Amino acid sequence: MSKRKWLLGLLFLLICFTGIQFIRPEIKNPPVTADIQAPDDVKKILKKSCYDCHSNETELKWFDQIAPAYWLVADHVKEGREDLNFSNWDSLAPGDKKGSLFLSMNQILFKEMPLSDYTMLHPEAKISDNDITILKNYLISLTPVKTSDSARFSAAEKQYNDWINKAAIAVNPALNGIEFIKGYGQWKAISTTDRFDNSTLRVIFGNAIAVKAIEEHHTNPWPDGTTFAKVAWEQLVDADSVVHAGEFKQVEFMIKDADKYKKTKGWGWARWKGMDLKPYGKTVLFANECVSCHKPLKDNDYVFTTPLALETDTLLQWKVISTRVDKQHKTMSTLYANDIAYQYARTRGDSNYPAQAQLTLVTWNQQSDAHWFGANTPAQVKSVELVKFDPAPGYKVIKGTPERDNMNAMIHQRLSVTAE
Repeated sequence: MSKRKWLLGLLFLLICFTGIQFIRPEIKNPPVTADIQAPDDVKKILKKSCYDCHSNETELKWFDQIAPAYWLVADHVKEGREDLNFSNWDSLAPGDKKGSLFLSMNQILFKEMPLSDYTMLHPEAKISDNDITILKNYLISLTPVKTSDSARFSAAEKQYNDWINKAAIAVNPALNGIEFIKGYGQWKAISTTDRFDNSTLRVIFGNAIAVKAIEEHHTNPWPDGTTFAKVAWEQLVDADSVVHAGEFKQVEFMIKDADKYKKTKGWGWARWKGMDLKPYGKTVLFANECVSCHKPLKDNDYVFTTPLALETDTLLQWKVISTRVDKQHKTMSTLYANDIAYQYARTRGDSNYPAQAQLTLVTWNQQSDAHWFGANTPAQVKSVELVKFDPAPGYKVIKGTPERDNMNAMIHQRLSVTAE
């Protein structure tokens, strides 16, 4: 190439580069209506690592303002403010504020935030291990254990009585066409979760295909046909710091079909909220929220749940009555029932179980959820207790040493509402 052609080419590139500088999506900094209130050390971390994209106080470096990098910055700011804006903190409900902070913390732990292309040019925005400790301690301070008001216990009891005495309701499909799956409450419980970040207790049920996959250790990827039902109840804390399942909040399903749901990472996603089972979402694109949340677990087939390791395989064939957490002793328990006991509990609100009914309470030590900061899951089995009706109830400790005699609590524990 001649020198003249080379210079003309360079001049052309220079003209193009200069021209694109005039293509500038506007980045405005609207007034701050109500900034987040947090301790100084927490606020300092947020300002250095989050505020450029998640507030109305965006500060651009000189190199941020050069196109095409500027276009990327403008897009990050636009999307960041839409997802979370610390400058409009007053627009969020208290529960949403806490939920947003825990979600952000988990995105940090998953290395999803701050964005790698941002920290590459802004190394000062990287979050250190000490920063993470400060943020975790702050978030834990937002979740104190408080005894629930008696009105919340009464509301849960009313919801239960209304549920067992009413006929099944018609349920609309999710916006993506997925139909509500009736009878999921009689599936096998494959895990439980204490979500202290949003004050819910959860049981994850699996259909027969899921249970078989667990037994055969074929869970990554999960086989087509696998279906999970994840149920959430309000946490109710009694005077002894024992957390019980309160009002039913929602149920969400994950349905595996690698071809049918290829656009949503091989899973069909659906959620229904409240006792009227209202489908979640405003548009069919709601499933993208689910995929985004589960994205950090892409190497685990997008599944957060780690199946329970039950020493007694028989319990995988039993049904769940309820679950609870003992904050004082850092344990979590699930009450299982054989078919006779479950069917009685589903149709009657008393504790007069018939002959041959059996209840088993399994208690685990609690551990931090390996996949989610803000949750606890079962660890080692601590004790197993059995109540057998023949026809009078007989109590027996199968394994370990329970913190207390739970016979009375087992017999009088009502079935947790599943709204189906």
